[in-house]
Amino acid sequence: MRNILLIVLLLVCSERAFAQLTLKTEKGDFSCRFIGRALFDAGVFASDKTDLGNSVDLYDVRLGAVLDFMDNWGGKIELGFVNNKVSLKDVYLDFRKGNHLVILGHYFEYFALGARIGSSDMKFNGYTATDQAFGDRRKFGISYAYKRKTWDFCVGVFDDKDAGSSGEHRDEGYVITSRFLYRPYMKDGRVIHVALSSRFYHLGDNTGHQLSYTAGAPSTLVKDDFLRVDITEAKNEWKYAGDVVMTLDKWYVQAEYLRTRVKRLNGNETYHGAGGYVQIGYALLGGKYSYNQGTGMASATGAKSLELLCRYNYTTMNDRDAGLMGGSQHDVSIGAIYYFNKYIALKASYTNVSLDKYSPVAGEQSFDMVQGRIQVSF
Repeated sequence: MRNILLIVLLLVCSERAFAQLTLKTEKGDFSCRFIGRALFDAGVFASDKTDLGNSVDLYDVRLGAVLDFMDNWGGKIELGFVNNKVSLKDVYLDFRKGNHLVILGHYFEYFALGARIGSSDMKFNGYTATDQAFGDRRKFGISYAYKRKTWDFCVGVFDDKDAGSSGEHRDEGYVITSRFLYRPYMKDGRVIHVALSSRFYHLGDNTGHQLSYTAGAPSTLVKDDFLRVDITEAKNEWKYAGDVVMTLDKWYVQAEYLRTRVKRLNGNETYHGAGGYVQIGYALLGGKYSYNQGTGMASATGAKSLELLCRYNYTTMNDRDAGLMGGSQHDVSIGAIYYFNKYIALKASYTNVSLDKYSPVAGEQSFDMVQGRIQVSF
């Protein structure tokens, strides 16, 4: 813990120095830019059935580097330091030539949108229940992307085992993902994009043909899985996703719908789960929204700006036909973000969560959360 606190102190006191730290060779054929973040979270929770309590936590500490070398090559190395553990985040090499991009290593699959947004770029203090349950994950793999001004196409093949996991390496299974993104409107910095993606997962023997979906409140401070379904005799999984992003000067909209289908062995009924959300932002003070064409995501509104936000999410793991009832959740959030500068931001939000009677924690209930975050990132 002392080492983590030392890292955090270094980030807070020296973020400007680090932000400017880029190493380059004299010939300019190699550069290394250091990156990092530290996120401090606090929350107050009020529940009628579950003793959530109040909490303060150091949610995420990262250190890493972005590499560029030999004209067309690049890469990223990023590690996480939380709870006295070092975790592997993005570690990959990429090759870029014209409209073509190939990535090899450990990184997010090309599927959906919300779960691929970095923790420092999240509008609220936690991923939606939909993204937690059905969203993207980091895996080892290789992918190819063809990128044009108005559209992108990406496809990838990944291993299904998490980095650092132990166990016998036998028939680990595989994942195939694809994503098509189209920008029907691009004018004076205003952009609308529509994307469709799919993910096929063939379960290997190492899984015991069991697949679980879990999700909780949209908070880094609440560890309870208010939604959970355990699927036995699972053969393969199909996931489908559609997302829309609009950056229209002072306004920002992000919406996503995800659906999963798990085919099962021995005559068991196929399982279906689904979820979606709509998120709206308005730049009240200073700045405006922009669009990152490389990532297909909205960018922050800039220094000394204030965002007002609202989000509605619905997630269900109930499938009566399959006889699996993992619960459903509605939640509504309002929030605000103030950017002191490009490195430091303050976030605050209120969320009401409603669960149905099939929730595995305490059944039907409703509770409220007030959360805040101070983040340093570069």
